[in-house]
Amino acid sequence: MDYTKKGKEVGEMVTKYRDTYAIIRLDNLVKNVETLYQKVQKPMMAIIKANAYGHGYKQVAEALKDNPHIAMYGVATLKEAIDLRKIGIDKDILVLGAIHEEDEHLAVEYDISLTMFSFEYLQALQKQHSGNKPVKIHIKLDTGMNRLGFKTLADYQSLMRNIDSQVFDVEGIFTHFATADDPSQDDEYQKQVDMFHNIVKNHKFKYIHCQNSAAMLYHPEYQSNLSRIGIAMYGVDPTGEENDELKQVMSLYSQVAMVKIVPKGEKIGYGMTYQTKDDEYIATIPIGYADGLIRANQGRNVYINGKYYPIVGRVCMDQIMVKIDENVKVHDKVEIFGEHISLSSMAKDLQTIPYEITCLISERVERIYKK
Repeated sequence: MDYTKKGKEVGEMVTKYRDTYAIIRLDNLVKNVETLYQKVQKPMMAIIKANAYGHGYKQVAEALKDNPHIAMYGVATLKEAIDLRKIGIDKDILVLGAIHEEDEHLAVEYDISLTMFSFEYLQALQKQHSGNKPVKIHIKLDTGMNRLGFKTLADYQSLMRNIDSQVFDVEGIFTHFATADDPSQDDEYQKQVDMFHNIVKNHKFKYIHCQNSAAMLYHPEYQSNLSRIGIAMYGVDPTGEENDELKQVMSLYSQVAMVKIVPKGEKIGYGMTYQTKDDEYIATIPIGYADGLIRANQGRNVYINGKYYPIVGRVCMDQIMVKIDENVKVHDKVEIFGEHISLSSMAKDLQTIPYEITCLISERVERIYKK
């Protein structure tokens, strides 16, 4: 299938009413899957929660539905999982968070696996269950993240004794690492690995998974039979460093809407936080914090016609102003991040992580898919 210039739904052609858009390179996505598979040599769960980290979960799932290395998908909500079934995805799907217990029947109906993370949740789902078919579950072990999951071997053993096989089909078991992306905390990482292996031991499950992107890249692990590929699938190293092995999947662009000469000494934007030092060329570009370009980007550079130019004045809801030169014209393409501005470098400038940048790109930014 050719994904070129396809919109929010696979097969829907884009009518571009606005000059701010994201390019999603699905060929890079597939390359990253192959790169990670060669490192771990085991099936992988593609993490496509949060709209595939802003990339479009339906399109990413569609692009990987026949990929031999992807055994299943991981999502955050039941709606995401049901949406995937409705577009024809038949691989296994795991909801990584909690669902409303009264919606358990939908998980059974759509053949979706749920995360089992507490005794209270076990009881709530068991109380709601009314069908003849059990709901598939993955047991979540809390080995140090202190988010969701059972914390001790005793808890796990008690859980296994209390699971009703008429209600629950235990398909998998997993944990999540808190420090796999931080070499200075390898001891903490190893504690989590050891705790997970000590609890699981030689117990048999269809899926045993603990490796996230960072663990896949930097920590060999041989007792699980499935890895979870998240941010690395989208071409970003989870450590925040540049990584030539990975190919960035998303690029964000806009176009120059207006160019003006602002006289020396005038001020620009809300709060008038920038004052021109000379007569300056200023471009107005139709992208702002409503698109996900947060106000902290003031002072950062964009890339136009082979040069970097700074954002001056505060980022507005729908527009930014950029100090340019006479070489920039109306309709010139503006790179916010992409080939010349990596997500890793942008995240460092903003003192955040690349995940946050892509997840914040709003729905009104048209995604154009290329393969």
